[in-house]
Amino acid sequence: MSLTTFYQNLPERSAPKSEFVRKVARRCKVGEATVRMWVKGKTKPSMNEHLEILSEETGINTKELF
Repeated sequence: MSLTTFYQNLPERSAPKSEFVRKVARRCKVGEATVRMWVKGKTKPSMNEHLEILSEETGINTKELF
């Protein structure tokens, strides 16, 4: 499962998706727009630390995120 698929499978209501983006942005110390680019597959994190955080939050292996 990729990060994009994980994000798309969150409940349709905006609150769980928005909370996911806010939480990851806060933990990675990046803007919410950056996280939205990651979940849409338009960009990838350049820091391994960010990949680890995404892996922790999603339960997806870092090699499968993108």
